[in-house]
Amino acid sequence: MTQHTALRMRQYQQQAVSTATPDQLIAKLYDFGIAACLRDDRTKLRAVLQELISSLNFEGGGEIAERLFMLYEYFLNESVSGDLPFVAEMLSELRDVWKEYVITRKAA
Repeated sequence: MTQHTALRMRQYQQQAVSTATPDQLIAKLYDFGIAACLRDDRTKLRAVLQELISSLNFEGGGEIAERLFMLYEYFLNESVSGDLPFVAEMLSELRDVWKEYVITRKAA
């Protein structure tokens, strides 16, 4: 990939993130986390998981937020030396549920 192509890709990604809704940003975080797992980039995975944790709304989300927190904490532990393909699979399932029940239903 040329330097020019890489620059254009970064600009596109920045624009996509800057115009995304908060719900779409969560879906993008899941995508980034999955990609980090597939690249075996444990540092990036931990950064994504920290962002997911910081996005939780414990007041409004109640039990769901608490359960997601426990999952994200488990994934953080796995990111040290654990099974990243499993974490990628779980993040993929969470992303699909998020897209189905949050993004799709809000658009309807």
